[in-house]
Amino acid sequence: MSNGTLDLTVTGWVGSEITTLPAQDGRAAYTTFRLGSTRRWWNRQTGQWQDSQTEWFQVKAWRALAVNTGLSLRKGVPVVVQGRLSTREWQDAGGALRTSLVLEATAIGVDLSFGTVGPFQRTLSGPAVQSPDEVRAERPVDLTRFVEVVDDASGGRGDAGSPPASGPGSDASADSAARDERLVDESDVLQDLDEQDLDGHDLDERDLDAAYDDGDDEDERAAIDAALAAGGLAGR
Repeated sequence: MSNGTLDLTVTGWVGSEITTLPAQDGRAAYTTFRLGSTRRWWNRQTGQWQDSQTEWFQVKAWRALAVNTGLSLRKGVPVVVQGRLSTREWQDAGGALRTSLVLEATAIGVDLSFGTVGPFQRTLSGPAVQSPDEVRAERPVDLTRFVEVVDDASGGRGDAGSPPASGPGSDASADSAARDERLVDESDVLQDLDEQDLDGHDLDERDLDAAYDDGDDEDERAAIDAALAAGGLAGR
């Protein structure tokens, strides 16, 4: 807690397309996406993994973080986001009052519990960082192209339907449980995306509705399958 605000770190999956607007007319570069986070826990009574309710956040990033996020992430990538949590009330098309969780990001990274990324490349800083297109022209950076699946022998994800290999209280068991707590089944993501009203309501305060395509008509299953084929859902 700091100055009446809540600083929070969330692990989850990028649950929407990445929307990036370049810096122009004195406005800083801006990136937004939806982050889904589901805690998975081991039910000893049923002998199965169970998922709690998925929490959805509207992630917002600015300046260099916005540019690098737009270059490096895509839908389906496991991420860790640190930022300042706030809530926003809005009205849906039917006039009902809704509340959204907003995370003003200070740091965004790929969750390495599920795979690896290529070598780090430092981007340009200062006034030269204006938009993803300009940075791309100077130095292409697409970390998701280097995502590799980590097999079980190397410490990757095991069978989510099986109990932890080691006994309770062991380091291996605790590590496995910590990883599985962050798993989100893609079918759950699809269901939650269908139930969410992704109309860009979190962007209207900056007159960005016209630039934000919520993908209501998008085939979500095809998008997830494409991410799986490209390695975006590493370790699944």
